[in-house]
Amino acid sequence: MLDNLQQMVILASVSHEQNFTRAAERLGISKSQVSKQIRFLEERLGCQLVQRSTRTVALTDIGQQYAEFGQQLLDTVKEAEAMVAGYRNEIKGVLRVGVAQSFGNTNITPAMVAFQKANPDLELEISLFDHRPNLLEEGFDCWLAIHEHPPEGMVAKKLVDCEFMVVASPDYIARYGHPESPADLRKHNCITYESRERKYVQWDFMKDGGRESVRVAGSYRINNAPAVLEATKAGAGIAYLATYLIHDELDTDQLIQLMPDWKPELALPMYAVYPRHKYLAPKVRAFIDFMANWMSSHPFQPSTKASVAS
Repeated sequence: MLDNLQQMVILASVSHEQNFTRAAERLGISKSQVSKQIRFLEERLGCQLVQRSTRTVALTDIGQQYAEFGQQLLDTVKEAEAMVAGYRNEIKGVLRVGVAQSFGNTNITPAMVAFQKANPDLELEISLFDHRPNLLEEGFDCWLAIHEHPPEGMVAKKLVDCEFMVVASPDYIARYGHPESPADLRKHNCITYESRERKYVQWDFMKDGGRESVRVAGSYRINNAPAVLEATKAGAGIAYLATYLIHDELDTDQLIQLMPDWKPELALPMYAVYPRHKYLAPKVRAFIDFMANWMSSHPFQPSTKASVAS
């Protein structure tokens, strides 16, 4: 029976990693042992579970279904260990965190370093990406997501609202002038963020209790927020950017805030998203609590030094 359980877990790891070598590393065994146990499992069940080629590994339909039972075993083990760790209040092991790429590139490192220093028995694995992950399938303990709609079926703790600002480079302003109102943006080259999931071509503003919305257009449409920032710094046009991306650029006059009387209405929430478990591992709870405190004491807003074109 123990051999059968071991083989099920190995198949679940192969399913997750889609690779024998990575599955072996994840389990702490040799690649040859993974291959041998999968072969024994196929012989015992009398059917092919894994399709092999020189470069890729894929599970057959029945192999994928069988692997799901192995994943349930792994989830049960994690739940049991989280229960015991919670009883002992242990913050140790490996914490796997996914982070919205635009935020992680510029802001997350100091927080992660401080958290690890406060919990030296914990190892951190940080992945930066823009897609919506399947936390269970991809093996993440937590996802720091900047999104209007966190995924259903997960727990989502709101950490902070990410505010926005309309900016341009001094070079662009010198060549084309600056807009006085949102309507003037129609005359300018506006750099827009457009991805599979989100498209921001409608820019909304508020002033003195009133609201104005303008549809913008331009010659640059980019699916990566840091790339929008770089294009803006290079003088390509006007952008509607999250303030956490641009505090340094404003302080050093690389960018200029436009229409300061018109407040951008968009405020994307950042959530700490994690799978719903009966027993939440202390390392996950500690991380979420730490990030909530960090966000409240380290607001990602420009300083009062920011240059303003009016």
